[in-house]
Amino acid sequence: MEFPAVGYRYYSDGSLGYSGTDGYYWSSVTNGSDNAYLLYFSSSSLYVTNGYNKRNGRSVRCVR
Repeated sequence: MEFPAVGYRYYSDGSLGYSGTDGYYWSSVTNGSDNAYLLYFSSSSLYVTNGYNKRNGRSVRCVR
């Protein structure tokens, strides 16, 4: 399974940030009406957050 480092979109202006260096992926699991779990990785880090605001533009990848 591969998750490319596609970066993310800034919600304020729609520009792309960190493409090619960091990966940000939504989980289908929400945490309240405004937040969801998020997987973040870079070349040296890996995190899963439990309350990231869904208005921030992050990637979605279907995983079975």
